[in-house]
Amino acid sequence: MFEDLFVRVPFEGLERQAASLADAGAGPEVYIRAERLREFTPRTLAATRRILGRFRAHSVHAPFMDVWPGVADDDVRRLSLEKMKRVMEIAAELGSLLVVMHFNYDPLYYRQQFPQWLERAAAFYAALLADDDGPLIALENIAEPTPHIAMQLQRKVGRPRLVHCFDFGHHHVFARIPFSEWLYYLDPRGHVHFHLHDNCGASDDHLALGRGTIDWPAVRTAIAGLSCPFSVALEPHAAADIRASVAYYRKHFLAPRRRL
Repeated sequence: MFEDLFVRVPFEGLERQAASLADAGAGPEVYIRAERLREFTPRTLAATRRILGRFRAHSVHAPFMDVWPGVADDDVRRLSLEKMKRVMEIAAELGSLLVVMHFNYDPLYYRQQFPQWLERAAAFYAALLADDDGPLIALENIAEPTPHIAMQLQRKVGRPRLVHCFDFGHHHVFARIPFSEWLYYLDPRGHVHFHLHDNCGASDDHLALGRGTIDWPAVRTAIAGLSCPFSVALEPHAAADIRASVAYYRKHFLAPRRRL
């Protein structure tokens, strides 16, 4: 729950940042760039498992550039699926809690063909979730104004391992409804994964918590009101902002809970 805290770290920086993450009481959310997938040999996997062994849990963030689950071109979709299957294999080998993925719905091209896009994207994720066991897949909101696309996709796939990743920073820039309403419409019964980073509402700056205009006390109240299990990942980009965010999270998210 609130104690299930992760910090996003690129795979290539995992070994270097592992000690500071452990000291902060957080696990890593390991971001794997597409060009790094070929580096995951059995030897690399074994070394990565040793690093991750010092943490109670960890998550993975899949590549998201040029990954198109619902694209009309069969060849592009097949290549995207191959990459995501490899990510799921790596996450299973590492014992990851979940894998964050972007579903990359583009309304410019697919608004008039939404049923077809939904059918293709649902088949894409159903193929990734063919087994009953394994890491969850958490679909992350990006520029969607409402949760409609994510909700339709989850319902169409119909697999309990397909859950939601709600990004408050992205919501603050792009959404048209309050985050409390967004979470209400999701009606979450399974796991929800949250991404926390700040901005001032104009661009996706990935600032430290408290450096933008997101109402974090209201965020905490909304998350605390959920009846389902959840986890949290901090996503500021700069190292100093990560340290500041961990301190902010401890003071404003963990400390109030401990006082109760």
